Amino acid sequence: DGAYAGFDKEEFTSRSGGKANAIVHLKKEHGYHPMVMVGDGATDLEARTDGGAEVFIGYGGIQVRDKVALGADWFVYSFEPLIDALK
Repeated sequence: DGAYAGFDKEEFTSRSGGKANAIVHLKKEHGYHPMVMVGDGATDLEARTDGGAEVFIGYGGIQVRDKVALGADWFVYSFEPLIDALK
């Protein structure tokens, strides 16, 4: 029925700065390095903090947010440039 049932307070993303903390955790637990975050919002951009993602790719295919565009290492309007870069 679409009613809000709550959220898991133990999940990284349930707290402010949670995306950066999730990336720190992934790097520590699995040795992933470097880490790249792709996102379209301010909380995604927060992942680009010390110890978090080394690179942030901003996505503006739906909505362009100036703060995200200005803070991104690379800003794209579709996923095609990302796919091309990975080939």
